[in-house]
Amino acid sequence: MRSTVECEEPSQPAPPALEIPASEIQEVLAEMMTSTPFRSSKQSQELLRYIVDKSLSGHAELLKERVIGIEVFGRRPDYDTNADPVVRARAGEVRKRLALYYQTEPEHAVRISVPQGSFKAFFERIGRNPVSPPLAASEDPPLMQSPAEPVITEIRQENKVDARPRSAGFRGRLWWIAAAASLVILILAIQHNLFSPESRAFNHFWSPVLDNPHQVLIYVGGNAVYQLSPSYLDAYYRQHPQSQTEAMGFESYIQWPPGTKIDTQDLYPAKDTFVTIGDVAAITRIESLLVHRNRAFDIRYGGDVTYGDLRESPTILIGAHNNSWTLTMTGNLRYVFSGRNAIVDRSDPRKFWSANASFTEDYAIVSRVVNSKTGSTVITAAGVGYAGTQAAAEFLTNPQSIFTLVKSLPKGWEKKNIQIVLHATVTNQLPGAPDVVATYCW
Repeated sequence: MRSTVECEEPSQPAPPALEIPASEIQEVLAEMMTSTPFRSSKQSQELLRYIVDKSLSGHAELLKERVIGIEVFGRRPDYDTNADPVVRARAGEVRKRLALYYQTEPEHAVRISVPQGSFKAFFERIGRNPVSPPLAASEDPPLMQSPAEPVITEIRQENKVDARPRSAGFRGRLWWIAAAASLVILILAIQHNLFSPESRAFNHFWSPVLDNPHQVLIYVGGNAVYQLSPSYLDAYYRQHPQSQTEAMGFESYIQWPPGTKIDTQDLYPAKDTFVTIGDVAAITRIESLLVHRNRAFDIRYGGDVTYGDLRESPTILIGAHNNSWTLTMTGNLRYVFSGRNAIVDRSDPRKFWSANASFTEDYAIVSRVVNSKTGSTVITAAGVGYAGTQAAAEFLTNPQSIFTLVKSLPKGWEKKNIQIVLHATVTNQLPGAPDVVATYCW
């Protein structure tokens, strides 16, 4: 039987323990559950509540990865914590949300933390910022105290009397000139960002998301990846010399001779673990846009999203073939994915666009729809291949691309649903600027 190793990051020193009434901690926890960082994630709420309750009751033996997986996330008692690292992933989310909570919410007297390397909660009182002590008087004599010659002193005094008004007036004029110039630059920048045609089109396109008061949900699925079991790798490297980096744990491709067979027990699915570089690039572009617009967002992946989450928040879905929500939410629209490498027009199946075998030519669908099932706006950036997904996100976050697009859309497009089919040429695994091959607005 293959053994399972349950691990965490290297542990960090925990805050010093203080005697704080449990009732006070529970009050802070209850308020935390309704805050912006936590209210959109039920799994994070449940995990933090479980950790706090068991920490307060002194049941450290229940704060183990496998126990938490069973008690909080409903896993089977014999589940593989390596293949399903849900507890470690959600604990990382909890730490991120705790940090965000204490950055954005008013300061509280009690801080709750879950240090790296542990699933135990620690509680500490937050003191006020210390006031800097007054500077001690210097015992050294002041500098430049040597007396000057009387004649020179008299000449300097005369110069100061004549020059001071002129110098002060000149500095005042410079200040007003600089202030006026800064104001002009600011006004021009605001006018460009708010009133240029590109900015207006871009803002209208994104307004269902950016003007929504709820936190934006970004969701990316996980790729279907199988990993070799540790026992198989150990046996392989006992017979094959390792490079220096491989000896340090670097993951590399196994060199199998033709006809090599692998037992299925030596492979296990790495669910909700891996995403493509195209998805990561797309998330980065979308995240940068939301940060620039001061919008709060929550990134989810794998199985950590429900219909309820989509119903509550404007949603951005990244990817297609690794994202079941993209395929579900857009499956009844005009342009849909067909098989593993094509996009088809459902109104005229003779129209379709296929990526080539080497994916040097890729396609993508960008959709902006008000979903009838959830009532919330959904935007998708989804490619046939990973490069198509990256190209779709670059198109979505480029004001000039959106401006060029909307010039071809019918009047009133701002409040309509939109689908765009994009094409991108891929060089060295990087997509070029995408071009529009089909649009539909209804």
